[in-house]
Amino acid sequence: MEQSLPKHDCSKFVEQVFLVLDGEMSEEETNLFIQDIERCSHCLQHYNIEKELKAFLANRVERKCCSETLRVSIMQQISDLSDQESL
Repeated sequence: MEQSLPKHDCSKFVEQVFLVLDGEMSEEETNLFIQDIERCSHCLQHYNIEKELKAFLANRVERKCCSETLRVSIMQQISDLSDQESL
């Protein structure tokens, strides 16, 4: 039995689109989200653009490791900031 959907609300789309794209919603929530945006061509188009952009960036961004010296320096700065906030 298909669950009836509430009236579409574009502002809810904006709140949820990145949760869906980042995999932070359950499968059921994601399915309901997709069913909902299929009723609004503007939201569906926006979703598809965001989805394609995320995939494009994931394929184009090169991940590089930093040097051990840089890592240690950053960790020391974080530690120093934490110590200053404790005062």
